[in-house]
Parts: sequence; structure tokens; C-alpha cells
Amino acid sequence: MTSEKQKEPEVGIAYLVGGKLWIDATPLAEAGNVGDLAFHCRGHEEYWRQLVEQGAVPNTEHDEFPRGRVSYDRQSGQFTLLADLCILRQKCLVSAILSRMCLPVRRTKIGTDDIYRCGLCVRRGLLTC
Repeated sequence: MTSEKQKEPEVGIAYLVGGKLWIDATPLAEAGNVGDLAFHCRGHEEYWRQLVEQGAVPNTEHDEFPRGRVSYDRQSGQFTLLADLCILRQKCLVSAILSRMCLPVRRTKIGTDDIYRCGLCVRRGLLTC
């Protein structure tokens, strides 16, 4: 019996566009650091420009669509997924992010942050679940 090597957890960023998740991630061992926080070095704006250039997403402002970020606290050993409510309200999307980035469910905190609000949530004044 052969076993596949388990993939390493990742940190990264995500967008939700037209029901499709776009994820750009870095293995934890290769992540950037600020203090004890490990993070994906590429930002949302840069990733959005790449997706626009590829014709994968509309040529609009990067913050019009739901987005989020996964980071890792090396001190506590906890991952954090901060995302727009439009992502967090759909358990299947949260599960897809956790699965794609090989994140341990029990060690991943999930929440919102003002910075990860899409244009629709901003216009509706939505902040938290």
C-alpha cells in the first residue's frame, strides 16, 4: 500500500468571483514573517492585477469582490482565516479554503475584519456575522 505525502499547510489570500474561489498561497515553510506572524507575501491588489491580466476576473477595483487572508501565528500554533461575510456565510466556501490550503480545522480561527469587506457589504453596512 502506498501513501501520499500529506501536503503542508499554507498561508495565502483568496477571492470569490462569480461563485469561484481564486486562491494564491505559500507553503508555511516558505512564508514571510512579521514577528511571530507568518503570511503570504503577495497582496490582494497584486494578485487581482494578475487575474485581470489573465482574463479570469473583471477589470474592476480589487476590493469590489469578497476576499480573505490566512495567516499563521508561530507562537500560538494557530492559523487565522479573516474574510468577507459573503465567503464566511457559505460553509462550503470556508471548507474549500481550509481544504485547499491544508489547514487544520481545530487550529484555525475564523473571523471578519473591516479590511476584507466587498463593495456590496460596504454599501449595506455589514461588518460581522
